[in-house]
Amino acid sequence: MLRHYGLPLLNIELIHYRNVMKEKMENSLYADAGIPEFVFPLFWEYDPGTIKIIKHADLIICRIMERGTWSSMLWLAETYPKEKLVSFLEKRGRRILPFRELNYWALVSGISIEKKEKWVKESRENPDVWRARHAH
Repeated sequence: MLRHYGLPLLNIELIHYRNVMKEKMENSLYADAGIPEFVFPLFWEYDPGTIKIIKHADLIICRIMERGTWSSMLWLAETYPKEKLVSFLEKRGRRILPFRELNYWALVSGISIEKKEKWVKESRENPDVWRARHAH
């Protein structure tokens, strides 16, 4: 495996890609970017052509974390910085995601094991999460 400054080259490429995406998200032109067609089926009740990556970030993140295919999950992880995913999990996701999905996304987002286990325990203790859920 190629290495650069002690890190596998793949990690450096991923870090660069995330930095580029973060800059794009802050760019006003990118703010008008929409979701790709392969995730349209997840947003059946909306006009998917009007969903914008920046403006509707919480809706997109929530829907893909709940019901996304592997392709949409990869797209989500590539599109939004890790900090945005962690922020969503801390603010809303830990209360509304089913425990299986919460466990997965907390793990891949780098949430500490202690915090992840606490969130999953709370989610398991509140299995009727759908009744307390607010609309996006």
